[in-house]
Amino acid sequence: MPWPKEVPFERYPSDLTDEEWKLLEPVFEEVEPYTTGRPRTTDLREIVNAIFYLNKTGCQWRYLPKDFPNYKLVSYYYHKWVDNNTWEEINTAIHRCLRKEMGRNENPSAGIIDTQTVKGTPESAKESGFDGGKLIKGRKRHIIVDTMGYPIVTRVHAANVYDGNGAREVIRALFSIVDTVKKIWADGTYRGEFIDWAKQQFDCVIEIVKKQETEEPGFHVLPRRWVVERTFAWINRFRRLSKDYERKPESSNSHIYVASIRLMLRRIFKERAANNPEDAALLKEAVTA
Repeated sequence: MPWPKEVPFERYPSDLTDEEWKLLEPVFEEVEPYTTGRPRTTDLREIVNAIFYLNKTGCQWRYLPKDFPNYKLVSYYYHKWVDNNTWEEINTAIHRCLRKEMGRNENPSAGIIDTQTVKGTPESAKESGFDGGKLIKGRKRHIIVDTMGYPIVTRVHAANVYDGNGAREVIRALFSIVDTVKKIWADGTYRGEFIDWAKQQFDCVIEIVKKQETEEPGFHVLPRRWVVERTFAWINRFRRLSKDYERKPESSNSHIYVASIRLMLRRIFKERAANNPEDAALLKEAVTA
């Protein structure tokens, strides 16, 4: 998903605009309130900007530009938020805000599930495996998106874990976040016991989208499944996600949430600009000034 040209920035394209931070700051305060210890002296917005920059550009922690806070401090905050599940909670909150902005119910009733196998690196050797179907050694990103393509929940595991087995953890995580999903579209690798298990445990229908019979050779877009494939294309544009560079699968998983949050924030304010001609004119004026 390309960045909207009407969104101005002063330093790096990945930086939060004032409007985006006004939306995101209360979410941080609610998800992780700062109630103990000495007052924070570092600008939290700059910490988040540095994480977005690293996620988008794929640089190492030590190579963060010097106008951000010290990389050790940024890394501390990022990994603290990985360990206490802050990124998933923020993704959920922003996802609900986006759906409301788009005129939809905050909690989706349907989703699409799929996996993406990515090459590993020496850093990600732990909990890694070989995907015999894709002939790739690394990890799998297991993801469920809504019908617009924005991630609801993700999990990362070794690439040699069969999709139908890995999906059980993802489904459990999904229904711990939202209990309104009644149907999930999937490809043929999710056939078998998994369909019955999802129905019995969560009263959720897993519908297999089959390839359409056609005489024309070549690539064909499959109903519903193209949405999640587009999502993988979106997150692949974040260079930290081009391979799996993380030692812990939980860190890999959080980087997907970071990319998702960035995409949804852009979409929210793009929609607001489109629906409010005055805001759109101000944004255009700021870009051309």
